[in-house]
Amino acid sequence: MALMSGRVPIRSNRGDSAMMATREHRPLRTAVLGLGRWGRTWLPVLDREPGVEVVLTAGGIPDGRPLAHLGDYRQALDQPDLDAVVVTLPVRLHLDAVVTAAERGLHVLVEKPAVADRAELDVLCSTAATAPSVVMVCQNYRERAWVAVVRHHLATLGRLSQVSIEVARGEFLDGGRARLPHPLLDDLAIHHLDLLRHLTAQDASVLAATSGRPPWTTYDGQPDVAALLRLDDGAIVTYRGTWAARGGETPYDGDWTLRGENGVIELRDLVVRRDGAVVADTAPRPLDPPDNDLAAVLHTFVAATRGGPVPTSAADHARSLGLVLSMREAAAVGAAVEVET
Repeated sequence: MALMSGRVPIRSNRGDSAMMATREHRPLRTAVLGLGRWGRTWLPVLDREPGVEVVLTAGGIPDGRPLAHLGDYRQALDQPDLDAVVVTLPVRLHLDAVVTAAERGLHVLVEKPAVADRAELDVLCSTAATAPSVVMVCQNYRERAWVAVVRHHLATLGRLSQVSIEVARGEFLDGGRARLPHPLLDDLAIHHLDLLRHLTAQDASVLAATSGRPPWTTYDGQPDVAALLRLDDGAIVTYRGTWAARGGETPYDGDWTLRGENGVIELRDLVVRRDGAVVADTAPRPLDPPDNDLAAVLHTFVAATRGGPVPTSAADHARSLGLVLSMREAAAVGAAVEVET
């Protein structure tokens, strides 16, 4: 049912005292805020998780389920008897939803990037640090199958000297991306820079960046970026990406090369090689369950609400998103160096 105002009766077969006694063990009564493409992707994942019960959706267009649906996500946050929210709204609405939910004691799983700029990032981190509930950011690429393989081999690669990341995808204009100033940086690059930190167990700094707009693209903004970074141990990182590729594409995960004192690890089309030899082909198989990475994130979130660790906390996300914001800032002020002849 679609409800535009007022409170929604969220029913339970248990009495209040019984519900309080079993609160830590019963499924999280969850609202999904934002039923765009990504919110709809999340719904079947939530259905498969025994630790979650979706009782309400808000924002976007209802998908025909026999659930209460509110037109405005703020109305959902006023509903009683909720435990958690999954925030899949447009990024510009994330902070308001997260802060309001956290202030009301609701657990929050928010899509990446969690916020749009540094000022919002500061508010997010301070909110999460003082909230009585869990605030966790979905960094689902950490759960890709190839990531565990690469981390395993990195343990024997020795000290890193160079990392290169290349991403090439054709235009994807859905969800307002056509109007973003930097589509790749504003939406997709957070995955790769978070993975850089996750794989290497290091933080990084941005040395230089530039962005561009090829003449054939239908984006309003600049979908191309190239950047130079340095890991804490001194290894150099090159990042090249385009979201307006013609011809060959990489997976959304990108193609990676990691060079160290004991060899090289390469990821090409989700195939992992160590010193040229294939060690794992992690491309999805036709019978693989969809969205396994989201399911793994959700399982971790449910465990976190019961006292488990929060690996992708707001504070951790700030270090990954900070790299994206630094790249965006460096690209905006980048200057050419003239070579004397």
